[in-house]
Order: sequence, then C-alpha cells, then structure tokens
Amino acid sequence: MGVSLIGCASHRLNLAVREYLAPLEDALAEVQALMRKLRTLKQAAKLRQKLLSSQSFAKTRDGRRRSRCSPVISALEPIQTLTLIPSRTTHRSLRKLFDELHDVESISKKLQSDGQTLLDARDLLDGLLEVHPAFGNYLAPNAPIVHSPKFEFAVVKMLGGKATRLTTAEKALLQPFRRVAAAAAPLDDEQSTSFAERILKRRNVDAAPITFFLLSAIPPTSNVVERLFSSARSVLRHERHRLSSQALEMILFLKANSSYWNVAIVDACLL
Repeated sequence: MGVSLIGCASHRLNLAVREYLAPLEDALAEVQALMRKLRTLKQAAKLRQKLLSSQSFAKTRDGRRRSRCSPVISALEPIQTLTLIPSRTTHRSLRKLFDELHDVESISKKLQSDGQTLLDARDLLDGLLEVHPAFGNYLAPNAPIVHSPKFEFAVVKMLGGKATRLTTAEKALLQPFRRVAAAAAPLDDEQSTSFAERILKRRNVDAAPITFFLLSAIPPTSNVVERLFSSARSVLRHERHRLSSQALEMILFLKANSSYWNVAIVDACLL
C-alpha cells in the first residue's frame, strides 16, 4: 500500500520508563524479594497478628515515647527477621521514584483510552518530556526507535490544522490518504463583468483543494491488538483447546465488535 509504519506510543513509554529505572534495579530487586517473601502464608499470618490497627495507634499517641514506639517495633519484628528490608536510603530513593512516576502513570492511562489520535499522543508525550527530559531517547519525535518520523510529523501537522506548513516530502508521504475535493462552480457573471476583470478573477481562482482523510483513524498505539490477544487467551482456556480456529475467530470478532450488535440482531440472524 505504500503507507509508512506507526509504532506504539505505549511501548515507547514503557521502554523509556525501563531505562529510567535502570539505576534503581538493585533497590527494586530488594523490594521484589521482600514482597515475594511476605506473600507466603506464614509471613502473612505474622503480619496480620502484629500490624497495628487504628485503635492501637490512638492509644499510643497519649503515652510516653517508649510506650509509643514499642507497638511499632513489635509490628516490625516478624519482618526484621527476614533481613530483606531495604535500608533507609533505599526507601527514600524509592519513595521519590514513586512520586515522580505519578505523571507517567497518568500519561500511560490516557494513551490506553479509546479515541486517541497521533496528535493527542504527540501532545501527551511532549508534555511528559517537559517534566522528564530523560525520556527523550524514546519519546522524542525524532527518536531512533520511531520508524517513520517524517510521516508522523506530517500527520500531526494535518491534525493540528497546519496543512499550509506541509513540505513537498511530507505531502508525498500522505499521498495514500489524498482526496481532491470538488471545486465550487464559479458564478456566471460574465454579463456584469468586463473582459479584463474576468482575466484577473480567473488568476485568483484556486484549483480544487487537496485534503487528506482518515488521518484521525490512525491509532497511535497497539493497545487494542494487545487487548484482543488477552481476550483470546481468556476465551481459549484449558477446557477449550478443542475449539476450532473458525469458532475462535467468530467469538473474538463478536467480542471486538460488541458495540455494533445486540441480542435482537442475533435473533434476527438465527431466524
């Protein structure tokens, strides 16, 4: 078809976050090891017995410093025996990282919502780059991971109402989406204008305007495909391994297009 490829903005964001977290891999591994250990039934039972309730916290506020700290220490005893608790410095760095990733989480959720265009994705990533310039290796418009940066530039310009700024090369990339609009028929006023005026008016008449359609339908992410694969995995469970490929395709087709049919349409098809 001659259409340029578009990458997944969500995937690029994940790669940027992974690179951003690389210096803290050891700290994250400590937390992972701790949570894996606390997931066992024995340790979970200890935590349920030792962790403070809101009532016990209220009681300790009025006592002396020693009595106020003793319930906290007793609550940490079952965990301290694991020798897996991160240090205070590691905890501070992880807490700072947790606060910094709030903006990233907001952008990630917005990219996964329906109805997003390439212009929306570009604005979201540019806004995130203003806060986290370190993500530029993956989120910049001309990042090496972008397959067709010039094509994305052209689409963003068109969706942003900047068609007059398109270069010749960008217009060539948008040719598969080209549509020539019908030019308005000129009024027949030859009787009321002179020959000289008609010549000047003919010079000012533009050719049929060129527009590009379906640009807003280009998905900036592949989340819908990933959801389809996840749905296929949930449908094709262990007890459905004998389900034919045709039946699986029909079920997934109906699930993916559930907004276009209802029970009445199914009944009409079965009659």
